[in-house]
Amino acid sequence: MKNNKKVILFDLDGTLTPPRKKMTHDISDCLYRIQKAGFEIGIVTGSDLEYIYEQCDVLWDLNPIDFRAIHFLPCNGTKYYIYGKGSALDEIYSLDMRSHLGEKHWRRLTQLLLNLQNAMSRVHRKIPLTGTFIQYRGSTVNWCPIGRSATDADRHTWEILNNKNEIRKKWLDIAQFGLSSANLKNIVIKFGGETSFDIYPEGWDKTYSMTRLFSNYEEIYFVGDRCDPLGNDYEAYKLAGEKGFETSGPQETIDIVYNKILSES
Repeated sequence: MKNNKKVILFDLDGTLTPPRKKMTHDISDCLYRIQKAGFEIGIVTGSDLEYIYEQCDVLWDLNPIDFRAIHFLPCNGTKYYIYGKGSALDEIYSLDMRSHLGEKHWRRLTQLLLNLQNAMSRVHRKIPLTGTFIQYRGSTVNWCPIGRSATDADRHTWEILNNKNEIRKKWLDIAQFGLSSANLKNIVIKFGGETSFDIYPEGWDKTYSMTRLFSNYEEIYFVGDRCDPLGNDYEAYKLAGEKGFETSGPQETIDIVYNKILSES
């Protein structure tokens, strides 16, 4: 049975913040106005909780937003945190990808990603190589060919090379073929952010919380920047239907909220 609750779910990188950058006061003010209008807020990101803390620290500044009422949904919403009575976020649930796959398939996936990283670094010798190329986030895996330790300059170099040679698109195809060949057909790989790939079991995408936590809500909106079929916002964007919106960045996100969501509520 539906209730009269309504929620707006936001991607983080490229939606509420520039990629790997901090949230601005303009966005936190927008989120406050959303709460004031009677909507709940969810931040559903492919990143893990540490990036939410790092990029959304403005939420904990002195401002009128009720950060205790925000749903924090890292790793596509396969993890869920809210504020309880204390000063820290309480974990409500967290899925375990390694246990879900079983050790045999987990090792096969890890070996595949290591081989892909090694092969890409040999083929594309000019891409930056920093550190933490494969990051296990408990319920998802992130593969970043230039490394999670990349600087802004490294990311800029990658952007130039990727735009010129379509590196990520080509290696997405190669990775998908590798998953199929390794009998890992129920594993999904998608573009994550600007430099990486998100890997997770089928169904552990950003619709996970929509179909479980918010299934009885009257209205579920979704705003994301990676809404094409190769992006990790696609499934949530499609499920939201006419309440799904694709954005090009934080400023357009603000425009969408004010001119397309709040104006019609």
